[in-house]
Amino acid sequence: MAEPRKLRLLLVDENAQDRALAGLVLGRAFPEAQIREVDDAEDFATVLNRSRFDLVVTECLMNWTDGLSVFRAVREIQPQTPVIAFTELRDPEIVVEAMKAGFADYVFKGSRGYLQLPVAVQSAWEQARNRLLAARSEPWLDALLDRSNIGVYRSTLDGRLIESTPALLRLLGVSDLEDALRISLPEPHFLAEDKQDLLDRLSTNEASRSRDVQVHGADGTITWLNLTEVLLLDVDDEIVIDILVRDISQQMEREDALKTTLRELERSNADLSQFAYMASHELQQPLRMVEKFGAILAEEYGADLGQGGGELLQSVTDGAARMQNLVDDLLELSRIDTEGKDFAEVDSNEVLHEAILGIEDVIGESGAEVHSEKLPVVMGDHSQMVQLWRNLISNAVKFRREDAPKIEIAAEETEDSWIFSIEDNGIGIDALELENIFVIFRRLHPELPGTGIGLSICKRIVERHGGRLWAEPLGDEGARFQFSMPKADPDSGEIEA
Repeated sequence: MAEPRKLRLLLVDENAQDRALAGLVLGRAFPEAQIREVDDAEDFATVLNRSRFDLVVTECLMNWTDGLSVFRAVREIQPQTPVIAFTELRDPEIVVEAMKAGFADYVFKGSRGYLQLPVAVQSAWEQARNRLLAARSEPWLDALLDRSNIGVYRSTLDGRLIESTPALLRLLGVSDLEDALRISLPEPHFLAEDKQDLLDRLSTNEASRSRDVQVHGADGTITWLNLTEVLLLDVDDEIVIDILVRDISQQMEREDALKTTLRELERSNADLSQFAYMASHELQQPLRMVEKFGAILAEEYGADLGQGGGELLQSVTDGAARMQNLVDDLLELSRIDTEGKDFAEVDSNEVLHEAILGIEDVIGESGAEVHSEKLPVVMGDHSQMVQLWRNLISNAVKFRREDAPKIEIAAEETEDSWIFSIEDNGIGIDALELENIFVIFRRLHPELPGTGIGLSICKRIVERHGGRLWAEPLGDEGARFQFSMPKADPDSGEIEA
């Protein structure tokens, strides 16, 4: 079978933002790749049965399935297709279980994870292709390796080259074995030791190792090679090393380019955050002046302005007040990362009580009833957790029906996190707008007061704490917002600000 020219990849993740970023990173690393994205059970089953894939990348923590279920489904229909976990799930026991089950790799989400993902995909894809090559009969193997530009050579323990394939000579930029002998090949991992010790290694995992090295070719060029070294006995019972060689120069270049891109993105995000903070801060004084002089004009000259002039002046002061609210919310959003405090133990019952006290007048005016089950202790930023609950409860009160709002708050324990929920009986959410409600400045109901930043602030707070925020429509009965908070031992240091 000839090597496929394009990577056919299936990306399984119900989080639209994570899925989009993973697709972007993989698209840049593999420009010609065919990447199919799915986010629900029906689409996953349909796509898996109708299309063939070289590799599957899946989130392990989803509402409709888990990573092992995705792996088993892929293995049943396309048994040769490797599966990589790219997930927020960091439970060590699940990681071990996944790797034992046969996952090609397990990568944690985060800035480092997005950098590692293309490398893991490249490695898993190449390993899968190598397994296919090894499954062919020996007369075909050399030809396949040669066409794949994968070199193989045999070396003594002291690094002397015994024999090689044509592909190796091409990788080293030489024409024959004699020229190859003059090149300084990397020293094998397996150095001359006691023969019995080496023989003992032959039956263990230590008989095979892999590494990346730089090699200086005969023409002076530098090439990155991946070496897989296998210790074995030849026909004369002499210990030798068979080495599989792959040129990974382009892969290293892509990795360096991806590192540069991620550094630029991080720097750009930091600059944007600083800009938002400075712009919002500088707008405070002129807005105060507009409100102040508007009040003076209304007091001193209101009678002289007439009805039309008074309405215009009121529009000016109302606009300044709305702008002031927008600036205040922008400052809150920019301060989540820049002024966040270190994480400590937070009693969710206490922060909820504090949040309710902060908006007691809003709750009282609406006649809202807020009921809560006993909530857990988590690791977090106390003030930001208060702000999170205050925003979510205010949101439930604001988008109410004619009936008094009824708000139910609860928490459910999972294996590695707490899932908090706040459910209301308000006007609900259109299922088509579930992702849009978290977009900054996106207001689905412009007739109601607000800046369109409140839920963006909530989402950013939850993400800073290592969790995820989402919403669910409840038909004609309101809406439910849920967010996850990772569990952590306060002495472990696993979750930090």
